[in-house]
Amino acid sequence: MHDHTGRGSRSGRVSRHGLKAVAGIGAMGLLAAGLSVGTPAGAQIRPHATKFLACEVTDIGGLGDKSFNYSAYQGLLQAQKSAGGPSKMSIAVEQTPPTGGESNYEAEIQKFINEKCNIIVTVGFLMDTATAKAANAHPNQKFAIVDDVPTTTSKNVISLTYQTNQDAFLGGALSAAETKTGTVSTYGGQKIPPVTIYMDGYVAGVRWYDHKYKKHVKVLGWTPTPGRNYKDGQYDGTGVFTNDFTTQSKGEADTKTFFSLGADIVFPVAGSVGLGSVAAVKTTAGKHYVDWVDVDGCVSEPTDCKYFPMSITKGILTSVKAAITAAFHHTFKGEVYVGTLKNKGVALVVDKKSIKETAAQKTMISTLIAGIEKGKISVDPNKYPVVP
Repeated sequence: MHDHTGRGSRSGRVSRHGLKAVAGIGAMGLLAAGLSVGTPAGAQIRPHATKFLACEVTDIGGLGDKSFNYSAYQGLLQAQKSAGGPSKMSIAVEQTPPTGGESNYEAEIQKFINEKCNIIVTVGFLMDTATAKAANAHPNQKFAIVDDVPTTTSKNVISLTYQTNQDAFLGGALSAAETKTGTVSTYGGQKIPPVTIYMDGYVAGVRWYDHKYKKHVKVLGWTPTPGRNYKDGQYDGTGVFTNDFTTQSKGEADTKTFFSLGADIVFPVAGSVGLGSVAAVKTTAGKHYVDWVDVDGCVSEPTDCKYFPMSITKGILTSVKAAITAAFHHTFKGEVYVGTLKNKGVALVVDKKSIKETAAQKTMISTLIAGIEKGKISVDPNKYPVVP
């Protein structure tokens, strides 16, 4: 049964009133850039005849992660708004509890199938198996999954993926230019591809900077495996992982360890665990900073904006909105969407109040963007051996 009070329920359900809608990521959303996820070219758009129900199953961390679960929910809210409001589209969310974790995914998805959701958005790589199983068993049920491409026999799945090593490369290069100690750091929630792809790109950006400007900036927390097959999607390496996306004390402890080793910037790829890094930074009298992940930290956590010189983001909000909108207008088509710098699906967002980019740094970033978009600059860290 839906909770329409906005207070949530013991199962983690929230209604459409659960969070306040906020602006999208970056200056240009994917829809504005011409992307129409799931919509064939030339398709006739028509509103749904009856009230439409869009549903989200969050990964562990829930809507309070200020990261990918939160951003997907904003996509639901924006889709509802564009559809004409609650009278035209209802939304519902099941928040996966920290206890039990992945064992809850199948049951939560099945709840929404039973409730006849018009589209179910599952959030996260860890939902691969549960989403594939549900899609195969219910081939007429529409799904969108964030950060994964499940293998299914159903043609009703939109996979929303993002080449975040591209904007992470930009973030690594700019952080290398901004560090005062010559050391930056990163860590992950779990060692899975949507996490390590960020860490990989970040390290690549720092290494590129070292080679380009003859510097020796160190990166703590992730060491890519030399000589690996970079295109295998695994982003192999060794690093620091908290092994969850909820325990903020772990993020705080790891961040303080990095700081004790000389780092003054940390890039947590760990959902709400990253808020522990913010707690650690608050004890340093403004001498350390957090590069936020997935969403613009100054939007998702505005009270801590001064600690976020930059956010390394992916267009979850706009791509989720586009998938739901396609289902609403009967133009939904299963496919794999890949967000890149070129199609505005990933972006480096720099907070102008927290960081004063020099003209040279701005030129560096614009040059990198053009080079990455054209394939002339690699985001593979193994292309840039560690400067001795």
